[in-house]
Amino acid sequence: IEHGWDLRHLLKTIVLSGTYRQRSDVASGELAERDPENSMLYRYPAPRLTAEMLRDNALAVSGLLVSKVGGPSVKPYDIAAAFKPSIPDKGEGLYRRSVYTYMRQTSPSPLMTTLNASKRDVCQVKIELTDSPLQGLVMLNSPQFVEAARTLATRLIEKHGGDDRQLVDDAFRRLTSRYPDDAERTVLSGLLKEQTAHFSGKPEEAASLIATGESSAPVTDQPARLAAVTTLVSTLLNFDECISKR
Repeated sequence: IEHGWDLRHLLKTIVLSGTYRQRSDVASGELAERDPENSMLYRYPAPRLTAEMLRDNALAVSGLLVSKVGGPSVKPYDIAAAFKPSIPDKGEGLYRRSVYTYMRQTSPSPLMTTLNASKRDVCQVKIELTDSPLQGLVMLNSPQFVEAARTLATRLIEKHGGDDRQLVDDAFRRLTSRYPDDAERTVLSGLLKEQTAHFSGKPEEAASLIATGESSAPVTDQPARLAAVTTLVSTLLNFDECISKR
């Protein structure tokens, strides 16, 4: 009120406050004992991102997101599996922001519903955020997320070639805004080597994985490596620091 209802001033004050900039780690000690529910904000809450943010983040970081503003609703892949199925769009309609996703009150987007988006059948004042195995299954196997992982994997390989360390560091930085520590780097490098060996012995699985989605799969003489890096990126897209606001 004192600043003339200036929302920019309000938001700037919030994000620059000591409370907002606290770590989100659940600490032990007196504060945790006094405020176990974090109602007094002794730490940052670290909520999971909303359904729309999760999908848009995957598309944005991969380079697939279409930034066009406005226009009619579009139908992404999962509309084909809705209660009342519709034929998905082709081209840029698959990669528009989630706010443009076609919705029917009796047949919402399965992906959005699984990730707790509003079903639009009743007024929902606050979005419920949960974490469930089904959500992890969707984010690991949905064509939208697999295609995004493969697209980012292609860009990483083009940039870093066979340098696993640089590739792992770059992938981690893009998806979490920080570099991995030594323990994280060791785990991810091990995963990359393990998946490369797996797909090298099963070329048909590698070909199937990198062909996911409507966007053109790159012509490569190393399908096993592309499939392995795709799996690495998919793993990071499901990492806590990528799906939570910290």
